[in-house]
Amino acid sequence: MTPALTEDVRTYYDAHVAGKLRGFVEGNARVEHAWATIEQRAGISPARILEVGCGIGDVSWRMSRRWSESHVVGLDVSRRSLRVARRLFRDPRITFCDGPLVKGLLDGGFDLIVLIDVYEHIAGNDRPSLHEAIKELLASNGRIILTFPTPRHLAWLAIQKPGEIQPVDEDITLETISQLARDTGTEVLSYEEIGVWHEGDYAHAVLGSWVGWKDQPVPAREPRRRPPAPLVPSRAARLARVVDRLGADAYRR
Repeated sequence: MTPALTEDVRTYYDAHVAGKLRGFVEGNARVEHAWATIEQRAGISPARILEVGCGIGDVSWRMSRRWSESHVVGLDVSRRSLRVARRLFRDPRITFCDGPLVKGLLDGGFDLIVLIDVYEHIAGNDRPSLHEAIKELLASNGRIILTFPTPRHLAWLAIQKPGEIQPVDEDITLETISQLARDTGTEVLSYEEIGVWHEGDYAHAVLGSWVGWKDQPVPAREPRRRPPAPLVPSRAARLARVVDRLGADAYRR
């Protein structure tokens, strides 16, 4: 992101914190499908996890709960979102940082780097610097998990719901993901189009390295996709956390 564009993006995402809180409390099908892929494909007990574009931090928090020995870093350009994240998910194993991801911003060695509906919001000219930063940060044998709308879904939104198109909303294809893999020294381990609200409206990609596969027995085939699990913890518990940490007036359905 260029500095000028960053301010535009900050303003846009600062204005959408209420919607992020609503998604945390009530659930969001897009996020739940992404979470199913993260759980299935993260690898064995990642110790250091980076979420790029963490928003209010709910997925970072969920990953810290899922891998109880991990340390999670959540990164976002929305300072208002980060203020909420630090209050709502205050935890010594979660660190929230401000800014776009650039080389030298963080110390490396992340076993898992997650971008949920983020990569399509990176302008094409800014991708090489992002790729360079990810390559620097990714641990040996680490994995990158991305979720993003398919080009057909963005085309549908542009016609049916133009107000949902964001300041930067680029088409992401398999070739785009293949370029990311080449630039980060990884391979495309999986690429799958799924249906969240419409058939084939989102895609999930996993990048990493095939390690030791010749010496391992062939594992049982993973299910192509499982339906989102019920909210964990419950809606009532999520709402109680918001009220307790942000105040009774912080959330209105």
